[in-house]
Amino acid sequence: MEASARLLCESASFQKSNYIEARTELMQSSLVRRDKQKQQISVHRIVQDAVFATMDLTNKRFMFDQIVRMLWADWPSAMPQPSKEPELPQPKSTGGRLHVKRWPVCASLYPHVLKIHQLWATISGLSETTNLLFAKLLTEAAWYQKERGRTKHFDGFFGSAQSICEISTHPDRDSVLADIFFCLGSIAMDTNDFETSRINKERSFDLVFKICKTLGREDERLYLAFAERGITRTQDCRYEEGEADLKEALRIRKSLGNYIPRSGEANLSWALLAQGKLEECNTLLLDSLAGREKALGKDDRESVRTGLILYALGNLRAAQKEWGESFEYHRRAWRHMCATVGEKDFYTANVAHKLAEHLNRAGQRDEAIAMINLALQIWSVDQTAHLNEIARTTFLMAKVFEGGGKTQEASIALKVACRLRKEVTKVDRDVQSLRTEDFDEIVGFWAR
Repeated sequence: MEASARLLCESASFQKSNYIEARTELMQSSLVRRDKQKQQISVHRIVQDAVFATMDLTNKRFMFDQIVRMLWADWPSAMPQPSKEPELPQPKSTGGRLHVKRWPVCASLYPHVLKIHQLWATISGLSETTNLLFAKLLTEAAWYQKERGRTKHFDGFFGSAQSICEISTHPDRDSVLADIFFCLGSIAMDTNDFETSRINKERSFDLVFKICKTLGREDERLYLAFAERGITRTQDCRYEEGEADLKEALRIRKSLGNYIPRSGEANLSWALLAQGKLEECNTLLLDSLAGREKALGKDDRESVRTGLILYALGNLRAAQKEWGESFEYHRRAWRHMCATVGEKDFYTANVAHKLAEHLNRAGQRDEAIAMINLALQIWSVDQTAHLNEIARTTFLMAKVFEGGGKTQEASIALKVACRLRKEVTKVDRDVQSLRTEDFDEIVGFWAR
């Protein structure tokens, strides 16, 4: 109301009573609706466009700034508190990355971010602060879409945010840019673009490390930078370097106090497992699971993190040939994924693939095919991004058909899997020479 009053008071004669009377009349029409329970007012798009068209540039800038600030004040931020004391306004909360309880709020605010992004290009001369805060809001909104399973486009938010940062001289610019690179690196990793992921994560690391070194501090941001660089090095089979980065990240996080295990412990376990450090891996994962259960209760619904630890435990038990325990951990991971990120998330698809392996091993081939079809259905939403996983799971399908004596179906699936693998690797291999390991190596290490 204060923002509206400021706009209207510049007209011929503004009286608050007239404004309230006109507002009440509008509330009774279909053009403006009020939800008292949610304390929300919605204005018909036609009215919004008409009002915007009558505003001069100064008022457009003012209203845009106010809307960005209001949205940011209500946004539950995924990213940790910046290392350097920010000059930009702070969001509703920080550090909510992967927390599913913030998703409904993000979902309700996202359409408004989308709308002001459309308006942004039409408003020139916005202040440095407004622009950079908008870039921060765009980055957070795009990351929310990533958490919900989107793999590309993101409504152009990342591109706009990066273009703002490239010309910004605001003191908070490097912190925002580090967030953008972090997000782009994580998304590229999820879509099997490992080189792009490495480049962006190293850019993010360099910015965060420089800020923290200048300040002489270790914080959540530095933890995340080391953890993400450790992921890229593990993916590149630089296991000792990946282990070192992930352990440094863990040291930093423990030093901050109030330690609760996260997905970083699961990632570290993969680096240990790849080096055959089974006992250390076992201790890490069991302690991490116990730590989360102590802090959050058994089978918590905070995020996907407990599911990732359970999944890693299932793979560790498989490496130890303890198939019964492996199956049980993977089943628990499945239930956890379904209860947190849902049945259509790619994390859930990874577990579905693993359960299909267990079911095939037990001779339950119809059930295995059902799990395989579920995984393929999830990944087929974006076949380009998940071509690697589709190839791998199709190869598993061929093996299940082969074990059940369905030679024709097995032959077709095998040819498709090999063709897809060739698209990924650009290497042509004889169909009969390919093994499970040849398909495992083309997906992210956490999905194997």
